[in-house]
Amino acid sequence: MRFALWITGLFALAVLVGLASTLNTGYAILFLPPYRMEVSFNLMIVLVVALIVVTHIALRLIALAADLPRQVQRFQRQKKLKAARHALREAGIAFFEGRFQKAEREASKSLPDEYSAENRALALLIAARAAGSAGDGGKRDEYLNQLDQLPARLQLARHMLDAELRLEDKDALGALAAIERARALSPNLTNALRLELKVRLLQKQPEAILLLTEKLLKADALEPEQARRYRLAAYQQQLSGLLSEREVRDWLRRIPDAERGNPQLLQQVVSHLIRLQEYDYAATLLAGALSSDEMELPELARELGQLAAHLSVEKRLALLKDAENWLKLRPRDHWLLLALGRLAQAQQLWGKAQSYLEASVSIQPTLCAHAELARLFEATGKEEASQLHYQKSLELALSQGC
Repeated sequence: MRFALWITGLFALAVLVGLASTLNTGYAILFLPPYRMEVSFNLMIVLVVALIVVTHIALRLIALAADLPRQVQRFQRQKKLKAARHALREAGIAFFEGRFQKAEREASKSLPDEYSAENRALALLIAARAAGSAGDGGKRDEYLNQLDQLPARLQLARHMLDAELRLEDKDALGALAAIERARALSPNLTNALRLELKVRLLQKQPEAILLLTEKLLKADALEPEQARRYRLAAYQQQLSGLLSEREVRDWLRRIPDAERGNPQLLQQVVSHLIRLQEYDYAATLLAGALSSDEMELPELARELGQLAAHLSVEKRLALLKDAENWLKLRPRDHWLLLALGRLAQAQQLWGKAQSYLEASVSIQPTLCAHAELARLFEATGKEEASQLHYQKSLELALSQGC
């Protein structure tokens, strides 16, 4: 449609020009002594227009010829820039493929011809991260130093990468310094808090770990299960510094109830008390756990059984008194039955010990239960039964690859 309109318009213009030329009967005299020339005024107009057009074309050609070196330089620069950005894309792909040497090589190739500060920062970040992952600390630091020369608005990424790399190198102080520089630029950056949390774990600073865990949890930057693991790690670090039963008691009172009921934490507390030779208090904690139907960790009952020989007489009797309540909650727990059998055997309650141990074997035959029955029958003078259970314990040991 547009083409048809243009054709129509040109034909109309040609008709108008033709009509105008018939109406114009004048002429023009060109006088250049000693010459004189008379030409049609219409021809004069055509010649002037043609002269203007030719002059314009000539000037354009001269300008293009004069500008040709600059155009060549511009073309070469654009060609190099295109190659640099292609190398940057290749570096990013290679980095995420785990080909760190290629990523570092391609990123460094893009730097000389890249003028954009953002692209240079991206290339340097990829190169530094790739060099660090490839174990080349010298190149990594060189790229990081080049990042310092870029605008301030791009320094946050530099400090965050520096913190990650130093954390990987177990340089806690260097990582903390980089995190502080990052937080000076962005105080509410949750990723900086995550990195600091890992640094505090490395430094074994449990109070800081607990504080940072709560901050991240409130900011929805940490899953509840992750927060639980971080708290558990902090409590483990606190526990390792406690040197007496009283200190352990005071520390447990300060822990929230939800955390105090963690079976893994309880097991670690019991192990720590055993190292301190505070056997009765360890057994008290285990008894509290076994009285609850919310804890389903078999290791707790096993720990109680291993404590049996070290407990005081009063503690063993108190535990055996609670045995029936525990068995109502866990009637098929063969480890609990084994622990009760060991407690009764330590008190020389042979009949009760035999019933518990035989019940444990009937639910799940274990090497420990057969060995305890063998010891019990040996202590009561029943050699034949003792040898039978020694034989069964040996068969179980062999079947388990002993």
